[in-house]
Amino acid sequence: MVTRKLLVSYDEVKPYAGKGDFLAVIFEGGVPCFLGLKSRRLYKQGRMVFIGKEITEHDVFAKLVDTGLKIENVNDTIKTLFIYIQQVDKFKVGNIISIARSETSGFELVKIAEMPKPDRPLSLP
Repeated sequence: MVTRKLLVSYDEVKPYAGKGDFLAVIFEGGVPCFLGLKSRRLYKQGRMVFIGKEITEHDVFAKLVDTGLKIENVNDTIKTLFIYIQQVDKFKVGNIISIARSETSGFELVKIAEMPKPDRPLSLP
């Protein structure tokens, strides 16, 4: 599976602060959540962004390994990331996405909002 979009960390207080902290899906105690690949923090929400190049579940897996996270089962993790990339493609850039449990795939990405517009006016040329 290939995509050109991915989730970055999102905080309602600082909506544009998550730039560059891409998210991967992991399970903590059987509960699906997002892990910041840069910050190594857990998140409940992410903001969909266009990354400009094609990536696969194997690319995300490599970054997940780079975080130092202990991976119990490589095949299950790659399968989870495949499902993640597959679900990411269903959303638009700017969507705010949450994660929920699902009986079929273990988790489901859920759109909870559109990205709020910046407070500053657009400048004209």
